[in-house]
Amino acid sequence: GKRRIVRSLKFRLCLILSVIAAVFAGSVSLHNYHVSMERAAIYVDEELSQIAGVIVNYSLLIPKRWQGPTFRNGRIVMPHGMMHHQESSMHRIPSLNDLFEQHRDIIIAPLFSPPGEVFYFPLGIDDGFYTLLINDNRVRAIVTTNHENIRFVVARPLSIIESMVNRAMWTSLLEFAVLLLVFLPTLIIIVNVMLSPVNRMAKGIYKRRENDFRPLTGKVPSELDAFLDALNRLFKKTSVSLQNERRFIADAAHELRTPLTALSLQIDSFDLTKLDREDAAKLSELKKTIRRQRDLTNDLLTLARSQCQSGHKEESFSVKDLYIEILEELGPLADSRNIDFGLDGEVNAQLVSDRGIVKTIVYNLCSNALKYTQENGRCDLKCEVLKDRVNLIVSDNGPGIPEKELRKVFEPFYRVDGDRAKTVGTGLGLAIVETSCVEIGAQILLENQKSGGLKATVGILTAA
Repeated sequence: GKRRIVRSLKFRLCLILSVIAAVFAGSVSLHNYHVSMERAAIYVDEELSQIAGVIVNYSLLIPKRWQGPTFRNGRIVMPHGMMHHQESSMHRIPSLNDLFEQHRDIIIAPLFSPPGEVFYFPLGIDDGFYTLLINDNRVRAIVTTNHENIRFVVARPLSIIESMVNRAMWTSLLEFAVLLLVFLPTLIIIVNVMLSPVNRMAKGIYKRRENDFRPLTGKVPSELDAFLDALNRLFKKTSVSLQNERRFIADAAHELRTPLTALSLQIDSFDLTKLDREDAAKLSELKKTIRRQRDLTNDLLTLARSQCQSGHKEESFSVKDLYIEILEELGPLADSRNIDFGLDGEVNAQLVSDRGIVKTIVYNLCSNALKYTQENGRCDLKCEVLKDRVNLIVSDNGPGIPEKELRKVFEPFYRVDGDRAKTVGTGLGLAIVETSCVEIGAQILLENQKSGGLKATVGILTAA
């Protein structure tokens, strides 16, 4: 969402660099604009100065039929007579207004306009450069005097120069915009390449097993070295802590198993026929309790071993032989409850994995199915060979598991509906199954069948 984009280092880096580039380009363009305007003004002044110099040096003809206004007794006197002979009306006196009325680029005219036209210069003005506003247009002019003491003005509008400078500035900004459009994707690609080691490392961590706390190694930006070291230290501390917990559980279970076994042997030595009914019932209940505690201890040891295993030994074995072995071991339990326990379909598949761990998985699934399936029920072992995996399936026609609790049953000591009295068990069987599946990289799936009962599927990847 938006929060993820805002928190993205890639987004922030691109945004900051884009803003910096935009500010830099704007500043450079503005500076270049002012420099260009100053140079254009210098160019215009030099151009006007050269034209005025030519007129002064070569005494070019300035119309003499017009005598400019004079300042007399505090009043401007505008003579209407001619200084010399009457000239043809065809030779009109040029005016600054001709710049826009006749669209002239440069005009050379007397300093003062003819009668009826606007005066743009005050009386007594000195020679030099001036900027005027004529018809809302800026005009640059130079006032000078030739050798005949005739004052005149050379002027040109600044709009052409300004439009050229503005056009150059917008062209520069457009070029920057195009450059930015090329720069941003390139920047994103560069950032992706630079962060690719981090992404690869994240994917590697995601694919790790739950008990894999190996230190992270890889070439990452040096700025992440401190973070990587901290993460590796955390992995090490977590690994040591988990190993201590599992070792404690294993040691406690081992210490409990020895006295429980001895106690069980002593109780088995009693002859129930020599005891009265009440004592025999108490002794029988005590045997069940000791047997339950012994099973719990054994399961705790199995769970601790599966969690502490640092590796597994792969070998090729027959699924059918494995199934038959489990059928023989759990056959008495199935017979005691009159459950049809056997193979369903062809199971002639070869599997390459840790046989001991696979047996532990299937054994616990079958044991759970036989315990929770009602008497006179059914439990089947199946095998599916797919393109990239082999599915080991244990199905029954028991009560199944509520959908909302299908994931919770893998937690240690979890019982469906919290009932610990109806079915004898330790509550660790499925926890052992999940831990063992993680160890060999298998996937476990529990699902209720439409016809009733539970179906457990263990998917084990095969070699490509």
